[in-house]
Amino acid sequence: MVLAVTIVLLVLSQFSTEFNLFGHKTKKVDPLGDIILKGKAKNFPLSVIVVNDSVIAKDSTAVAVRTTDPANIIDFPNDSTSALAHFFGALNEIKKKKKVRIAYFGDSMIEGDLITQDLRNEMQDVFGGAGVGFVPITSIVAGFRTSIMHQFGGWTTHTLLENMPANHVLGISGYSFVPQVSGKADTSNTANESWVKYIAVKQKHLDRFYKTRILYGKSEGANSVTVNNNNYKLDGKEPVNEVLIDNGKGVQSLSAKFQCTSSMDIFGLSMESDSGAFVDNFSFRGNSGFPLVKVPQSIYSGTNQYLGYDLIVLEYGLNAVSPDVTDFSWYERGMLNVIRHIRASFPNASILLISVGDKGYRKDGVYQTDPSVPLMVNVQRKMAEQTGCAYWSLYDAMGGEGSMVKWVEGDTVLANKDYTHFNFRGAHKVGKLLYTKLMSEYGDYNKKHN
Repeated sequence: MVLAVTIVLLVLSQFSTEFNLFGHKTKKVDPLGDIILKGKAKNFPLSVIVVNDSVIAKDSTAVAVRTTDPANIIDFPNDSTSALAHFFGALNEIKKKKKVRIAYFGDSMIEGDLITQDLRNEMQDVFGGAGVGFVPITSIVAGFRTSIMHQFGGWTTHTLLENMPANHVLGISGYSFVPQVSGKADTSNTANESWVKYIAVKQKHLDRFYKTRILYGKSEGANSVTVNNNNYKLDGKEPVNEVLIDNGKGVQSLSAKFQCTSSMDIFGLSMESDSGAFVDNFSFRGNSGFPLVKVPQSIYSGTNQYLGYDLIVLEYGLNAVSPDVTDFSWYERGMLNVIRHIRASFPNASILLISVGDKGYRKDGVYQTDPSVPLMVNVQRKMAEQTGCAYWSLYDAMGGEGSMVKWVEGDTVLANKDYTHFNFRGAHKVGKLLYTKLMSEYGDYNKKHN
């Protein structure tokens, strides 16, 4: 039966591009299309290897071929890899430095650890490490995220999209989590407790918690937290303070209960190992990127003191594009201010600016690329060039104009019917592609510096 079907498909592949069969128009049958090298690929130098959607060069001639691809990471002014030098240097020193950490800031495109969980997995496969990294106290997508199980109760949550009350401050994620206050600290009284519980998932690198960091703001009064039956004081006076918990050979769940006599800010927890690569997801639905400046520099730098970021990724713009917008100079001005704020807060870290992906909208009954998307992509590239950031065009990496329609309507569905957001399969593809592009640049960096 298999042989018969194969023969039929080979015969049909000799016909023209498409034909009618019983009144139905078919696509061209091409059973060997994935294994036969066609078109421009035949003209690649023999020194070029194609791996995971990227072209990795063996010599300088092939480097020229790779850098002309708009889907590759661009490092201004002449693709010298200097914008990512700190990050790549940290990767080279990972055995001495022990940890390399990425802070990935974005909107709903990375919500639920999408994209970042695949980037993290790829990084930890190669550079070691175990743990999901930073996680918030509460989350509107706790039931959606697959990289950790998350439960909580008894919290007041403040966000960067609202006016912060006096005596409270936002954490690095753009959130502040305020526990309930009781008259006195009493670990036996659970009536006024705020709690959070994390459960490890049965996935590679994520099945145990080895080290736990609790990050919190200034604390006055007899405040404490009980973590898996062990009590720790919360008496820090700095803008950002830490409780570091060693879980030995690792635990599969972690429960934290807070007993507070005064109001304070809890920023989040980090689950990690002693060494390796870590990617922290800082997603915020509906965020244009502008509100990042509402997080004080003291909070960013204070958090960085404990977590030590080597690469900052900024992926925004989705909430600013609209078919009616033709001028994004206002967005450029606002994001330049954001980039300056981030650079001042993380002075040693490399910065990678990622463009919006393609987005579809319906016109005359047909979905097509939102005309404002290419305009936004050009503005974001310009911002990267002006500020000396590395730049990656997600739009071009997806395939450019009309790609979102293909991702939604193709044989393999990679995006949702809103023609805006990736599904798990699409996010997995983007995360692995971003890793591949970073490693391609990393290879070039080492050729030039070793």
